[in-house]
Amino acid sequence: MSFTPRGFRLLRIATIAIVAVLLVLFLRNLDWDKLAHALRHASLVPLLLSSVIYFVCLFGKALSWRIMLQPRNVVSIWRLYRYTIAAFAASALTPARAGELLRIWALKARDNVPVFDSTGVAIAEKLLDAVTLLLVCAPAPFLMPQLPGWVTNAMLACGGIAVAVLLVLFFAVGRIEAREPRSWFGRMIAGMNVVRDPKRMAQAILVLVLTWCADLIAVVLVLHAVGIDVPIGAAMFILFTFNLAVAIPAAPGQVGTLQVGALAATSVLGIPEEPALAFALLYQAMQLAPLLILAFVLELDLMRGRTRPEPQPAS
Repeated sequence: MSFTPRGFRLLRIATIAIVAVLLVLFLRNLDWDKLAHALRHASLVPLLLSSVIYFVCLFGKALSWRIMLQPRNVVSIWRLYRYTIAAFAASALTPARAGELLRIWALKARDNVPVFDSTGVAIAEKLLDAVTLLLVCAPAPFLMPQLPGWVTNAMLACGGIAVAVLLVLFFAVGRIEAREPRSWFGRMIAGMNVVRDPKRMAQAILVLVLTWCADLIAVVLVLHAVGIDVPIGAAMFILFTFNLAVAIPAAPGQVGTLQVGALAATSVLGIPEEPALAFALLYQAMQLAPLLILAFVLELDLMRGRTRPEPQPAS
């Protein structure tokens, strides 16, 4: 299959079809009355707290961007937070996480951040996201010895790939910074200069680790809301598995892929399908609904595909 727009569309259709088939397999014995009961009787307070924590996590993402954009590009944390909310909302409405392009566009139009710098930061953040998720979830196999061996193997494989890519970038950025990069690829690699700055790298990793820890708390809260009380190691395993699933772009808003990842984890843990699906649906709903509302309130022009330069506030 060629990497053309048509090829990408066919790949997305195939991915969505695979996710749909997996959902059918997971839910073929689902008792819909029990699912409805689990949704109706979910505790409201933990759900609301999980929604608040989600916006704390988005603030952590924005803060990591601010750290990685510096020192060449200084953007206020409030503006980056608004762009992050708008970017995640746009990704929830469009395929292939197109919200990332919206954030890059806003930074260029409003803050004069070169596209190459923001694109480099976007890629570096994804790599650090993977590394820090693994750091947070790494204790799961030790806390839950009954987990299958593929869990440890999957974590090691993902960690090995992420670290290898970071090492390649470390040397690539060093070589490119030694001369003036002129090609678009060279300028984008130079935008990942955070990998050669130990202080900024440590700060970004710390922020993202705390962000994932907050997300883990949100997972525990939603599990508790639907009556699933599991050890912290099991919650780590669930967090890791559904984030591994949503890394595959399929339907907008990660609808379906998140449920498949969550159900895959909960089936291994022996959790019944009904509360497990209720968890997956409510975890996503408590994020998407307030996210979309707040994005249109804060960044209506940006969400409508329009932007205008605004004065840069003092940092």
